[in-house]
Amino acid sequence: MGDGPDFIGIGGQRCGSTWVAARLRQHPQIHMGPEKEISFWTHYFHRGYDWYHDQFKGKGDRIAGEITPQYMFSPRPDCTRLQHYPRWSLQSFVKRFLRPEASARDEIKKMYPGIKVFAVFRNPADRAWSHYWMWVDRRKARGKERFIVPFEKTFRDNGHWIQLNGRYATGLKYWRESFPDMGVFLYDDLVADPTAFISSIYRFLGVDDTFEGNITNREHAREYEPMSEKTREMLLDFYQDEIEEFSELIGRELPWLDRTPAQRPDPRSNGAL
Repeated sequence: MGDGPDFIGIGGQRCGSTWVAARLRQHPQIHMGPEKEISFWTHYFHRGYDWYHDQFKGKGDRIAGEITPQYMFSPRPDCTRLQHYPRWSLQSFVKRFLRPEASARDEIKKMYPGIKVFAVFRNPADRAWSHYWMWVDRRKARGKERFIVPFEKTFRDNGHWIQLNGRYATGLKYWRESFPDMGVFLYDDLVADPTAFISSIYRFLGVDDTFEGNITNREHAREYEPMSEKTREMLLDFYQDEIEEFSELIGRELPWLDRTPAQRPDPRSNGAL
């Protein structure tokens, strides 16, 4: 084990990554960085590898890592401008000079060839809905209610990359080019059996999968407005091809395209996020 990370969680956003990070932090054989989302490959690459490795100081003989969901789509495949610093600034200039839209995937593979990469995926319709309400909460917390726009417009305009983050087949194929053994986990399994779910991640990372920590906490769980059937139909129509291809890629039949309300969990809850 070197100075850097031994594993990285790259997504997905609003798919339970906060819950997963909290459980990994409990494990005696795992060292997490000071923050769940270090965002080195998307925001802070200009600070250099020494800064990144400092985030994992004190790991000793444990494995170390982080989870930053934004890594899944970095760089954005349809982006035509600086992705995180759209306005001119010294910081944006330094970022582009040091790393002109470099791919997080390629940089990670080059620097840490033995690293383990994984992601958690959730029904993209529910993910997008949760993503929107997270954004609404943040706007309200900052006193910017006047800037809140309806979900349909946000989704149509791909505001805050809300559309893109549900294109799982696209993202998985891209990352598997460099990490063919990338770990794929489903939010459905987290909801069905949290203990078995986190044990499967422990096994993937190569640590004791019999460790029993606190799995009852629901970080960032909240209730929000129910999604209308019309909105769900729109989202499932939009993502249908991606869902079907993703299902083939992971070799597992998924219920995500089921449009029967009685057979779906209540979409108002974030669940364990």
